[in-house]
Amino acid sequence: MNKPMSKDINCLNFKGLIAFLEKQYGSWGVRTVVSGLVNNQNYMIHDLTDPSRITPINQVQIIDPNYWVSSEFSMKLLHNVKKVVKAKNPLYEAGRGAVRESLSKNALFVGKLLGPAFLAKQATKINSRFNRTKDVSYNKLKGKELTFEFRYHPPFKPTKDVCNWNLGIYTELLHASGVKDIHSKEVKCTLNGDECCKLRLTYKKSGIINRMVNGLIIWQVKKEVHNVIKEYEGSLKERDRLIDELTVSEDKYRSLFENTATANAIIESDLTISQVNYEFEELVGQKKPEIENKWNFKAIINPADYMKVNSHLSEATTNNPHFLKNLEFRLIANDGFEKEVICKVGRIPSSLKVIASMIDVTEMKQGQKERIELKSKLVRSEKMEALGLLAGGVAHDLNNVLSGIVSYPELLLLDLPEDSHLRKPIQTIKDSGMKAAAIVQDLLTLARRDVAVKEIANLNDVIKDYLNSPEYDKMISFHPGVDLKFDCDQNLFNISGVPSNLNKAIMNLVTNAAEAIKGHGRIHVITKNDYLEHPISGYDKFREGEYVTVMVSDSGVGIPSNNIERIFEPFYSKKVMGRSGTGLGMTVVWGTIKDHDGHIEVFSKEGKGTTFKLFFPATREGLKKKDASPTLIEIMGNGESVLVVDDVREQRDLANSILQRLGYNVTVASGGEEALKLVTSGERFDLIILDMIMHDGIDGLETFKQIREIKPNQKAIIVSGFSETGRVKNAQHLGAGAYVPKPYLLDRIGSAIKDELRK
Repeated sequence: MNKPMSKDINCLNFKGLIAFLEKQYGSWGVRTVVSGLVNNQNYMIHDLTDPSRITPINQVQIIDPNYWVSSEFSMKLLHNVKKVVKAKNPLYEAGRGAVRESLSKNALFVGKLLGPAFLAKQATKINSRFNRTKDVSYNKLKGKELTFEFRYHPPFKPTKDVCNWNLGIYTELLHASGVKDIHSKEVKCTLNGDECCKLRLTYKKSGIINRMVNGLIIWQVKKEVHNVIKEYEGSLKERDRLIDELTVSEDKYRSLFENTATANAIIESDLTISQVNYEFEELVGQKKPEIENKWNFKAIINPADYMKVNSHLSEATTNNPHFLKNLEFRLIANDGFEKEVICKVGRIPSSLKVIASMIDVTEMKQGQKERIELKSKLVRSEKMEALGLLAGGVAHDLNNVLSGIVSYPELLLLDLPEDSHLRKPIQTIKDSGMKAAAIVQDLLTLARRDVAVKEIANLNDVIKDYLNSPEYDKMISFHPGVDLKFDCDQNLFNISGVPSNLNKAIMNLVTNAAEAIKGHGRIHVITKNDYLEHPISGYDKFREGEYVTVMVSDSGVGIPSNNIERIFEPFYSKKVMGRSGTGLGMTVVWGTIKDHDGHIEVFSKEGKGTTFKLFFPATREGLKKKDASPTLIEIMGNGESVLVVDDVREQRDLANSILQRLGYNVTVASGGEEALKLVTSGERFDLIILDMIMHDGIDGLETFKQIREIKPNQKAIIVSGFSETGRVKNAQHLGAGAYVPKPYLLDRIGSAIKDELRK
């Protein structure tokens, strides 16, 4: 598209040509010559009465001396002349006709009066006013010969039509001076490689009588000549004043364009970016000279957004000049980085150009995305906490039930002979109870109520223990096409944790990985030391520092993106019920990570596999030597008195049976109030076993507080099927010993009692 008129471009005016065509060929001739040029959005011009308004060139502006049209427009118009003027050299004849129709009677009179030299001189002067394609100079030779030289301004390049047009114009100018027998010829031409175009015109002078008459009346017409020139000069000054006003207006709009906080770009109808401001440079990372008239707007739009943007631009340019809808799309900067932008598009009045103003909202969008993710994580965390409360209550009741299933078979097995036919079924009952207890332990992990004591552990050892376990052998037997590779860092830092819980988390991750592989595939387990240089922010925050990481990767089917957010929810499982566990596996992993102040990340792609990356805070503490499991003889008592406090009768009976079997003198109490009465009455107990949660009356913590007020040195251990970590720790802070979870196991409770009595 041509640029609007301004002082630094080449322009022409065709008033005389249009008048000639109208006179010789009527309206048909004019219509044919301007066909496809006037009222065309590709050829725009400023309205001099309102410089801010730009309109397509119309037929009136072609003949108005205050308007100029562009060189491209001119070349096409001259080309159309050949369709109308029927002559051997149409442009030559049109040039002559244009001069005849342009010169007024006064001008013709003056020309004849003052002669060809005068008109030639005026022609070179006037040329600079109405023609900006060239500079013109002339020479008078031998009194009857003139030459004109044309030096064209780059980038304008004349055609043969232009040369013939100029030859006709200057021939007719000479003819207007009254000379005879004119012969004109182009002796040099830039089309032939010459440095300029040159016309030579020869003529004969008029007779002596005519010159004498001319001399007699010169004094009469001096004033009239002066008025003609003054009128013409005044017209030019008015035109220049209007152009100066236009320049001021353009400067004002350019200042607004350049000095706004938005990235501005003017986009042509073919999507060429013709003008940009500094903010646009900053947005795309490139300088103006490399952008303007070289870049296409389509090239910097994300292909997925192009149809939306193109439709928006089309609507802006065709339907409504005040179209100001916001548009969001992804823009590709010069370095390939993708940016989110909000763009407002407006059509430049009376043109097919649009101005696009853009704001980079990448950081804002990222912030919004992070806030949405944070809210989602918070909701998920609250959901887990709510489910945890439910699971904790269920776990407490189940543990009370399971105590009889686990502990009584253990007592029976101690009394049965080795060859008894009852040993196998009783052992099966015990094993089933232990499996059920393991599931309840998963519920406790979900409830975040597991208060097992942490110790210094090494994840290499935890993983190796699992890989050497019967559980792993059984799992891998169901997946013979799966290979597992373990790459461990030999210098792996230790962590503070609960090895049994960590073992369970690793087991669940490996089992899930194996079940995700259909046929043959690989599981890759990697441990290494890592260092977080920056905190990881979320609904909880992980500090910078040393971490031990475990990655479990598989080549399985992957997790659909819409399922990843839910994989840690309890019972949200795609596994077959009865074949692949309880549906708590990933919940146990999540709970274990949180209990160890860790962090978990999931990377998955459908058809490509999944990777879980676990972060655990590292410690520089060394591993402690593990004690061997005690024998029955080592945990036997010596008749010490033990008070069992539990609100469930079955639990009191079970504890009484186990402790008597271990050689203790047992007293039972049905609640905290009864225990306080026994202590207050003066009875002495070497040890009290306190249930932490008792529904009727005071709980274990309050009971222990009041007992310690009576007997400050009273020893105690805590048992429970469900305990809040804070209350257990408070009791231990007051002096209570170990915490033993229900259901009771003989060696575990026996060791806890023995250790406490030794203190």
